Amino acid sequence: MNEPRKLTAGEKHILSLIRKGSDSDGWAPVSKAVKPLFTDKKIPGGVIPEALCEFEPVGEGGRARLTTLGNNLLDAMAWL
Repeated sequence: MNEPRKLTAGEKHILSLIRKGSDSDGWAPVSKAVKPLFTDKKIPGGVIPEALCEFEPVGEGGRARLTTLGNNLLDAMAWL
C-alpha cells in the first residue's frame, strides 16, 4: 500500500474540473493529453489517486468520475 501524500495543486484542480464537467451519472470526459495523469505510473509523484477518482479509457482519451471519498474531499476543501 502506498503511503498517504498531499495532493498537488494540479491534482486538486483536475478533481474540481471532473466535478464541474460531469454529466448526470458523474462521468466527465478526459482528453488524450490529460489521460496519462490517470494511467502513467511513471509520472513523478504518481497519478490521480484511485481512491478519489475512477477512470475508464474511451478511444484516445477517457472518462473520469469522482468516488464518494473524492466528492467528500472537494466538499471539505471548500471549508479550508
